[in-house]
Amino acid sequence: MPVQFLGIYREKRFSPGAHAAGDAEILELTQAAIERAGYQTTLIAPERLPTMPPSAPVVFSMCQSLEALAVLQAWEQQGVLVLNTPAAVHACYRLALVTALSQTTLPFPRSAIIPLNKTGPTAVLCPGLPESTAGWWVKRGDVHAMQSDDVLFVRHAIDLPAQLARLRQRGISHAVVQEHIAGQEWKFYAVRGHGVLHAFAPHDVHCPPIDDARLNTLARQASEGLGLDIYGGDCLLTSDGTLYLIDINDWPSFRGCRPVAATHIAQHILTQAQHRGLL
Repeated sequence: MPVQFLGIYREKRFSPGAHAAGDAEILELTQAAIERAGYQTTLIAPERLPTMPPSAPVVFSMCQSLEALAVLQAWEQQGVLVLNTPAAVHACYRLALVTALSQTTLPFPRSAIIPLNKTGPTAVLCPGLPESTAGWWVKRGDVHAMQSDDVLFVRHAIDLPAQLARLRQRGISHAVVQEHIAGQEWKFYAVRGHGVLHAFAPHDVHCPPIDDARLNTLARQASEGLGLDIYGGDCLLTSDGTLYLIDINDWPSFRGCRPVAATHIAQHILTQAQHRGLL
């Protein structure tokens, strides 16, 4: 029987440390769920992609490198269904994400994109940020955090240039400086058409529950704007009741809900493949 589904692991550099096992587990659980539905599935490392022709009509992928995404984009043009789409994964790169979310009506922290080949006073470097704030988050501007100093909190404006210089010295071309918003942090995992599958407060397990309807609406609006099918994110609930979106990730590890999440992910992949007439 020919392989009908091809799954692709995330690159090791994008799954640092303890994340590697969780990323692999959710992909393998998704494979198992698809196989229980009666379909032949195989998993490969993303490093194999450049030398491969399309080998299955449906691909479910966690890879994030530009090299792998270029291959998958070419496969899409040949009729392969790829989830998440390469365009959606591109949209989650930090600069693209901040640009896109800043142009929507979604509650999102004020942010400035800083080219790191420039130096100057904070007011010049960060013109889009308020003069008085509770602090800033300095984030590498390409991909999501891969080591501890990729995202740093800065209390005082005078310290911003030093943190920007740290990223510049590492060869990172852009940074995002984002205002700090005080509130209860929530993480969530979701699948398009299935809603938010799991949400938790990572720093306060005893806090009051979040409004599921509001969280589902926020997650759905963000995923539709970015084109994501399998995703997660971070949000903040402030004391005045505002729910801010602060980050979105393409296909996270679904920590705390992997078996259930894999079932929903597999169902979504199968449904999309059937709608495309690929099964």
